[in-house]
Amino acid sequence: MISSGHMIGKPLQDIDTPSLLVRRSILQANINRLQAVADAADIELRPHIKAHKTPQVAQMQIRAGAAGVTAAKIGEAEVMASAGVENIFIANQIVGPVKLRRLVALARRVPVLSVAVDSVECARGISDAFSAVGMSIDVMLEMDAGAGRCGVLPDGLVALADEVAPMPGLNLVGLMSYGALAYQARGLEELAEAAAAEGAFAAEQALNLREAGFEIERVSGGSTPTGLHYKKGCGLTEIRSGTYCLYDHNQVDLGTVTADNVAATVLTQVISVPSDERAICDAGTKALDQQVSPMTEGYGWTRGEPRLSVYKINDEHGYIDISGLTARPKLGDRFEVIPPRICTALNLYDWMYVIDDEGRVADVWRIAARGKNV
Repeated sequence: MISSGHMIGKPLQDIDTPSLLVRRSILQANINRLQAVADAADIELRPHIKAHKTPQVAQMQIRAGAAGVTAAKIGEAEVMASAGVENIFIANQIVGPVKLRRLVALARRVPVLSVAVDSVECARGISDAFSAVGMSIDVMLEMDAGAGRCGVLPDGLVALADEVAPMPGLNLVGLMSYGALAYQARGLEELAEAAAAEGAFAAEQALNLREAGFEIERVSGGSTPTGLHYKKGCGLTEIRSGTYCLYDHNQVDLGTVTADNVAATVLTQVISVPSDERAICDAGTKALDQQVSPMTEGYGWTRGEPRLSVYKINDEHGYIDISGLTARPKLGDRFEVIPPRICTALNLYDWMYVIDDEGRVADVWRIAARGKNV
């Protein structure tokens, strides 16, 4: 077990590799920046904690003004509840008796809990579980706004609401969708257009539901690429951006931010230099994420200059392209790698080292929801 007291004040050189680093000042600046945008737009920020899975980060977000948090799994929500978070939205479908029992137990602990539904069958299971114990829970209809995963198509929303609203134990309070099409945008102008289009479309569907007689209080959407571009009157009442607190190379390549805004890196060291073309580091598939999209080449890029690509990974090894260097790196040389997708890279670690502006360990935080996949 890592002793945070033992590591506080230590330089980077004392941190073993591979390890996850988080720059505290960049993390705080990222949190403050998006909160300021949400405040100016008069919309609530309900950040998705799958990006950090760490209670200390969630508390930073809430202190900055977030209304609560979003989770993908009951296990993540349970960790946040144990850390004192009092407003949690599970933006996923909860199905099956085991999960439903856990959801009821969680609702006894969390003052404000809500959950998504996208089918009559899903809603009925939640209704039966909560009405059986004399409780109720807020539900949000999930709409497929182009992501092509969960969610009812827009033309089925009213019919679904007709079925869900009368169910005992359920309070139909809103509409949610995911702005996945933002990931097709490139650059600030296209991201701003994507944010406006997302909000307008969600607002139109919420209006249709209201005109059909349903009280839709929350219209929830958002993504990290569009997070900094929502305006007052955009049509959403809340956004669920998640990756914004740490960022990653996907977001850099999208044009959302620059590498200077990335708070999280993987610290790795060179363990072999077999040729002039490659060095081998100790960050492989167990340290860097494999969820690679076309927008980001390779499995990560080193921070600073020269920028080197981790172009291949296997279980214990990362392959770094050093063909452009005039001198080979030495064994033990260290690099900080910006991973393509922080949500999956972070889930590989039990701890994050919080680094101050002097490059020393300010704290060691347990990634308490790491591996909470159920």
